[in-house]
Amino acid sequence: MTERAGLGERVAAGDAELFKALAHPARVHVLAVLASGPASVAELCSATGLKPSHLAGHLAQLRAQHLVSGRRTGGRLQYWLSVPEIADLLLVAESVLRARAAADAGGLARIRESQAVSGGLEAAVLTDQSAAVLEESLGRRALVTDAVRTVSARTGRTTEQVLAGFLTEARERSLTLAEVSGEAVADSGAR
Repeated sequence: MTERAGLGERVAAGDAELFKALAHPARVHVLAVLASGPASVAELCSATGLKPSHLAGHLAQLRAQHLVSGRRTGGRLQYWLSVPEIADLLLVAESVLRARAAADAGGLARIRESQAVSGGLEAAVLTDQSAAVLEESLGRRALVTDAVRTVSARTGRTTEQVLAGFLTEARERSLTLAEVSGEAVADSGAR
């Protein structure tokens, strides 16, 4: 195994551990609260609705990944983001989720339109036209996934960095994520 491949595997394993820490909605909520600034245990419990014992477990996992730090000041235990960029990661994740929801909503809207055109069936019937719309939506999602992986492998950037770049470019150029991804794949093929 080459040194670069070994580094890539270690980075991927680190990414996986990071995302395991972010895999629980309560931990993401804690990070979102801390993105606004330091907070005490009582403030975190109030903001998240977690019991102190549950919050302690989530904070332990976040501390193990070096995402939050804590210190007792003035008799109160305060926590804050150890890595301020985690707030940016949360914003990017929110953008990705919004884009996915919009793509899903667009696909569902076209399915509803095709059903209305084909006789206004109220039941969820998968017609040839709605199947084609669904297939197109899934194809766009696969295109984005493949483009992110291709650019990540070519550049050494993480998939999150590549996706964030695609989202930014799509917004700046008023394109869809699929259009930007398609261009990236075409550029990769030209090289």
